[in-house]
Amino acid sequence: MKREYWNGLAEKYEDEIFSVLENDSKGYVCGLIKKYGSPSKKVNDFGCGIGHFLEILSTNFGAVNAIDISYRFIEKAKSRFEHLENINYIIADLAEDNLKIPKTDFGLSVNMLIMPSLAVRLRIFEFMISRLKKDGILLMVVPSIESVMLTNFRLAQLNLRSGLKPAKALTTNFCNPQNYNKNLRHGIIPIDNVATKHYLKEELETMFESRKMSILDIRKIEYSWDTEFVSPPRWMEKPYPWDWLVLAQK
Repeated sequence: MKREYWNGLAEKYEDEIFSVLENDSKGYVCGLIKKYGSPSKKVNDFGCGIGHFLEILSTNFGAVNAIDISYRFIEKAKSRFEHLENINYIIADLAEDNLKIPKTDFGLSVNMLIMPSLAVRLRIFEFMISRLKKDGILLMVVPSIESVMLTNFRLAQLNLRSGLKPAKALTTNFCNPQNYNKNLRHGIIPIDNVATKHYLKEELETMFESRKMSILDIRKIEYSWDTEFVSPPRWMEKPYPWDWLVLAQK
């Protein structure tokens, strides 16, 4: 997940990158942006991509720093939102040292802290917290490891209903089951063959509390089953797959 990887996704971003904005049917992220936004406040959008949340951030905050490792993502975001005058675009690898990113009242990080390297994740997480002013708020969305387990359970159910024997139902999976075994205990699960960090709720609680961040809310952002299956059967209803949303204050 280095800069070259992300630059290579620029032309097919909408096809390859899951959009929380489009699939957050209850509007949790946008609702919290509106709740904590103010013309007198500034916000850092960490890992802004091509700018899914820039419109609503620009509307609700006085100034927005749109930050991404990919210069091609930043180019696309600039082109899409050239009409927004309060956005400052910054190309930066948040794992590097001595970055000149200003402190703000609010930070947004949507499915950005997903790299498989623990050392890199820790550096970026600490940096995002360091860029919050006193009493500043960080809204972070990350993939849920519990949701992956639920999706695999649903797939086994579907396989059984299709007439497969139990042993075959378990091995007919989204990818080679052996790929799960190596890194599963650390929450590293492949998405489209890309190693991606997933989180436990308790893991997130510990991460924030150990850094003296007050957790204001942890909730599920639930998605429909068609985000996981091309044609989910009608019987496949609740519980739904989800990402974790964490809202914490410095």
